[in-house]
Amino acid sequence: MKKYSLEKFKENKKNKKMIKSTAIVIIIIVALIFISLYLAHRGFRSFVDIYIFRKEILEENANSITMDTENLSLIYAYDNNLVVYSEGKVNFFNDEAKKTGSIEITLSKPIADSESNFLVLGDYDSQKLCLIKSNNLVWQKDIEGKVSKVCVNKEGYVVASITGNTYESIVMVFKPNGDLLFSNYLHNYVIDIDISQDSKFLAIAEIDNSNIMPITEVQMVSIDKAIKNAEDAKVNSYQTENNDLLAGMKFQGKSKLICSFDKYIIKLTEKSCDRIYDISDLTAYVDVNTRNGFIRIDKEKSSVFKSDYRLKVRKDKGTEKVYIIEGSIKELVSKDDKIALNTGDKVLFIKDNCWLSKRYISTQEIKEVLVTKKIGVIIYRNKIAIIKL
Repeated sequence: MKKYSLEKFKENKKNKKMIKSTAIVIIIIVALIFISLYLAHRGFRSFVDIYIFRKEILEENANSITMDTENLSLIYAYDNNLVVYSEGKVNFFNDEAKKTGSIEITLSKPIADSESNFLVLGDYDSQKLCLIKSNNLVWQKDIEGKVSKVCVNKEGYVVASITGNTYESIVMVFKPNGDLLFSNYLHNYVIDIDISQDSKFLAIAEIDNSNIMPITEVQMVSIDKAIKNAEDAKVNSYQTENNDLLAGMKFQGKSKLICSFDKYIIKLTEKSCDRIYDISDLTAYVDVNTRNGFIRIDKEKSSVFKSDYRLKVRKDKGTEKVYIIEGSIKELVSKDDKIALNTGDKVLFIKDNCWLSKRYISTQEIKEVLVTKKIGVIIYRNKIAIIKL
């Protein structure tokens, strides 16, 4: 009797292990099938995104602020904040569309740039310049000349391009406390500026219009050298030859500068300059305002595909991710690891790995879209909607 019970016990234990192992194998197989279908089948992926992952947001369910956006001089997004300048005040709203604060500053034509929780504001063609951190004013000042460009990095260093002086342009770099670090005096007009995240390099793009064909030069400047002698601080540069137009430039990582021109894209570092991509006639949009590589939207030649466009994210190592776009594109915006595609009646918020973050569906025409790492902003003529990403 005891022998039988022991054998029966061992047999039951063995059966339970087999059932448990079989259940684990079945779960793994189902998970693999689910992942395979999600990656390969667009219809299945869309169903899962909408009904399981709840990635679709309808206009009527989004947090929004009613206001006449046609008469606002600045609508901007940074970190998890919407920034609206109106009637002499910089107003801040969170991702629930609730006002969280305001700062009184007189700006006629405000321009802005941001990184992390820092926001820099300048008064275009005027003297005002200020730095804001986490919705609090750090410093403000009036400078001699006229502000034309501003930028800031995640450490709070501010760069401003100034015109209206003896020189064609002056590039001024300020410490996080507002003290002037150095000034760079230039004989050509500055069309773009940027500063590396570790505050070691400055990028200046200037255009020379003295020739028949305008020439653009992009300089990489060592900030340590510029503090001692700004005229002898250039560590590398790139100069166009055929009237190529600069579309955008952005420091990525510590010392890698990606520059987009109308026909190609280059990567400029302290010791090298490489042409990394030639833009074809099929490319509709290009954006380098991302944390790694660049983004483009290509029109497909093949009639096999139902969609006419593909979003392609090219990483620095050469790998490329693709997202299929249904319909035409009105606007492409990117910031950090997020991409926003405005089709007019909906917005696709996509991560830089080409996975959908949120799909926003609208019942009316969308005027403009803004995006940060944390929020998406949809601008209409009579209201602004905010969604958390």
